[in-house]
Amino acid sequence: MTTLELSFEFKNKRFGDAAAGLKAFSDELKKDWDGSAKVLSRELKEFLDQVAQALSSRHGGGWPGGTSADTLSKRSGALIDSILRSVTVTGQTFDAIRGTIGSDVPYAAIQEFGGTIVPKNSKYLCIPLPAALDSSGLPLQSSPRDWPNTFVARSKAGNLLIFQRRGTSIIPLYVLKSSVTIPPRLGLKKTLDAGLPYFVERAMDQMVAALNKGS
Repeated sequence: MTTLELSFEFKNKRFGDAAAGLKAFSDELKKDWDGSAKVLSRELKEFLDQVAQALSSRHGGGWPGGTSADTLSKRSGALIDSILRSVTVTGQTFDAIRGTIGSDVPYAAIQEFGGTIVPKNSKYLCIPLPAALDSSGLPLQSSPRDWPNTFVARSKAGNLLIFQRRGTSIIPLYVLKSSVTIPPRLGLKKTLDAGLPYFVERAMDQMVAALNKGS
């Protein structure tokens, strides 16, 4: 049988009974409620900023090499930029403090949770191939209809493609699919969950340090 003893140190006093130490800490928090809330707000903002920066680093690889089972290539940068800008912390008291992080980019949810995309107004989805993309992996045209001299045919592998005639050359531009399944790659929730215990520990340490300093 293993015995685990917990202690708590606060204001240069070590409590052998952790519960008593936490009670003393709680009582002191009530005396300096606003100041402690400011510390928590600051620590929460720093934590969420770190999460956003971690996502920026993870998904910062150039196209197409940056795409893997759990990473995204950086193309326009709109998704990560929206997450970096989204970090906000509001509220002046413990009960009111709220931190937010997320994205308003339309495709953010499917990159986070994964899912299957199906066409809404046509029979097929048009998936751009390298010849239809610039060096960053962004489409050169907003629609397959914007390309001149195109036709649809099956490749030798049996895939339905949109080709373009360029003089004597035939260039594949898009592959047509009835659906596309996107795996979850963004990892926002996973990153939050992984860092949460460290945030709680640091926030507690900083609030105790602030109260000790004020004594």
